[in-house]
Amino acid sequence: MKRITIISENFAEPWDEGIKKFAWSVGCALGRKHEVQLLNVDRDGLSGGGGDAADQSPMGTGNRGGSLPLKVPGTRTFATHVLREKLKAFSPAVVLYVPSPSSTLGSFLRAYSLRRHAPRAIHGMVALIPRRHGRAARPILRRTAPDVVFVPSYRSLLYLHRVSLRADITPVGVDTTVFRPPSSEERDSLREKYNLRQNAYVYLHVGHLSEKRNLTSLIQLKQSSEVEVIVVGSTSTPEDESLRRRLESAGVRVVRRQVPIEEYYRLCDCYVFPVEDYEGCVEIPLSVFEALASGRPVLSKPFGGLRDFLQPGGDLAYFESDEELLEAAAGLRAGGAAPVRSMEEFSWEKVAARILKSLDQ
Repeated sequence: MKRITIISENFAEPWDEGIKKFAWSVGCALGRKHEVQLLNVDRDGLSGGGGDAADQSPMGTGNRGGSLPLKVPGTRTFATHVLREKLKAFSPAVVLYVPSPSSTLGSFLRAYSLRRHAPRAIHGMVALIPRRHGRAARPILRRTAPDVVFVPSYRSLLYLHRVSLRADITPVGVDTTVFRPPSSEERDSLREKYNLRQNAYVYLHVGHLSEKRNLTSLIQLKQSSEVEVIVVGSTSTPEDESLRRRLESAGVRVVRRQVPIEEYYRLCDCYVFPVEDYEGCVEIPLSVFEALASGRPVLSKPFGGLRDFLQPGGDLAYFESDEELLEAAAGLRAGGAAPVRSMEEFSWEKVAARILKSLDQ
């Protein structure tokens, strides 16, 4: 059993944003076998003294839910005695930093502060959004980098190797107990619950209501009254009100409140991921993994590291253009539902074990 500290910013409920969901899920998975401390560091130093819920005890072994992250006041460089004392008192063997801004230069500087605060620990950083750095910044990266930087694509892995950083690749994960195929009558009951017609063909997208996600391309899927398009927007990020109006005026149903998202996966017929902009999402969208784990076929842009872990098949088609999207959607509707692959190899327990094994090497 190890003592493990997981640190992030914006590390708080609801868990409907990729970076904090990754940090929380890996923390819960590790907490079933190890003693895990979760720290939510406020880089603006606004969290009073020691955080709320006082000094919650770390996650014990076998703890599925775990304690909520402890709020710790910080600075933009993490150079603060409160954070140092929290780490010193816990004395972790492993520190895993999952920065909200991903692998910016500032993230590397904060990772260096964490190394100073816990010099005996092994340090890792998870960079879920790809960043590129100018030549002037690269010597700083090498001096401040943790022991291992984890990225979700081979493209990002090769980039970090080129700048002489030790890096490893990791997929995102999925909770296969929460995200599962519907039972025989569950789909119908969920459609009744959410006021959807039983015979409608339902396309679903889950994520930020942002222009960076190319969501207007979903409008073309609503070609008849027999088709429903649903977008469930994250409540953790600001909403683009103009985008929402355009979607709703075209007949797209927009949901922006905390909902049991696993139920929306189970009631839909197909999940669609149209995002192109690499800043619009973490490099492997968790929603694609969740949809497949829920037994739903997926139509997706070949975004980030998806192709590195998920090969196309009857349950997953990649498209490059709107024309290819419409063609794939028509083929899926005409051909019926294909068998959907198992996602057990991407359970959070296996992702967490993979990260820990890499840090131990």
